[in-house]
Amino acid sequence: MSSAPRKNNGSLQRGGRRQRSRSGDLTPSNDPLMPRRSLDRSRHPRRESHKTNHRHRASSRGRETRRHTILFCVLMAAYLTVASFNNSVSTIEPGSKVQPQSKWSRRKTAFQSKVVDTDDEAEHFLQTGQVPGQNNKILPPKTHITAAYLNYSSSPSNKMGEDSLLIGHDGFDWPPISTLLDSNGNIVHGANISGLLDFSIIGFPKTGTTSILRHLSDLTATLPNEHCDLVANGTAKLLKDIYKDHSLRLKESKGAASLGKQIRGIKCPQDISSDWSMHNYAKYFPRTKLIVGIRHPIFWFQSLYNFRVSNVPWKTMLHTSKLTKGCPPGSQGVCAWRANFHDFLARLGKTPLSSPSELKLLSLRLDPVRSSVGPVFLFDLSQLSEPKFRQDLRDFLGLSTDIPPFPRVDTSGRFDHISRYKRQATANKIDICDPEHAAIRSALMKKANASSVWIRDYFLSSSDVFVSNRRYLEAVLKSWTRDPCE
Repeated sequence: MSSAPRKNNGSLQRGGRRQRSRSGDLTPSNDPLMPRRSLDRSRHPRRESHKTNHRHRASSRGRETRRHTILFCVLMAAYLTVASFNNSVSTIEPGSKVQPQSKWSRRKTAFQSKVVDTDDEAEHFLQTGQVPGQNNKILPPKTHITAAYLNYSSSPSNKMGEDSLLIGHDGFDWPPISTLLDSNGNIVHGANISGLLDFSIIGFPKTGTTSILRHLSDLTATLPNEHCDLVANGTAKLLKDIYKDHSLRLKESKGAASLGKQIRGIKCPQDISSDWSMHNYAKYFPRTKLIVGIRHPIFWFQSLYNFRVSNVPWKTMLHTSKLTKGCPPGSQGVCAWRANFHDFLARLGKTPLSSPSELKLLSLRLDPVRSSVGPVFLFDLSQLSEPKFRQDLRDFLGLSTDIPPFPRVDTSGRFDHISRYKRQATANKIDICDPEHAAIRSALMKKANASSVWIRDYFLSSSDVFVSNRRYLEAVLKSWTRDPCE
């Protein structure tokens, strides 16, 4: 059977075929005159809808990604701003006069104590004086330290006479540090580096030591931050830090002659209670002037406890009833044992330590230094605001200029800018006069009584101990025999 010839109307499919309806006519979907877009939409409406939705989703994802990127940048900028602010600014009490900062005091505003992160590390630090995470030398048993004292004091070769190498007072003619350290990084035999350190603020924490160090930074060549290298028997490390600081000062001052006349000091409130620190002061820095601050043990404990609450908010402090003796795990170094101010002061060797009445007051029986350490300037926290205190401290240090009034230092926590942590710290701070803290007050009062008697009757009688306004200080110490909460 022959079929009718097909009409060639030019209507071809994508594969070359023409499309017709069953009736033989061209349908709108295969009409070659229709635009291809219309044809596709007519044949595949779902596909076109899917493409449209895909474009919308891609656009939404792009906008969401841009928003996340912008938010991340804003948060990072805020974090860096806050971190920089906390490390470089100390808040002054409203109404107080702000002292102009020199170019050296500006780089000395980041004074922060190391905070121990875990309970085990806290216990390790309290027992050994070594900061976890650093390459500290192994601390030998206490008997070894005593043997070191005996060996040092009895060996003529270890006595640092005036004819040995004395450096530090000349300002510029410092020998290369390589001549002071041996191949093992230890200080060479016979080197007298005592002139490198004129004064040191050795304790106690929370007694105004940071205020004094910050305030003296404009008048002295004080090293910024706490330098507790002597606690870990790291005298060589301290020597390197002193050389580095001196080099930076020379570079910035461009060899100014006045630089050599500045006295140099450090701060480490843990030195007063460290075996190694006392040994190293006696051996390497026997003429360094020592500054020691005290305050009523009850208020000292409250200040240190609340300081830990504010600056370590992710840890829960033990209740004060568990801190009446030594420093257990979780105490973060806050306990009644550290309030034995008189026991730690007795280690400086400024009293005879021979009479039964004196020894009866000392409960820790700590070994004193076997050779002399420098003179001691003792003060109470309440004296910082007295003009006479500033004059006496100036004379003790041998400064040629007056010490201006001490500004009030901001004691807020490092995380107070975060409202959640600030609320948490405020809720966890203690008022030690509350009845629930009666046990710790009782333990602290025993130590306050002993410290008051020993300091007044023995320590202040030493010709090597200096104070400002002795009558006032004795009155303050006498008040320690009464519970301030009663």
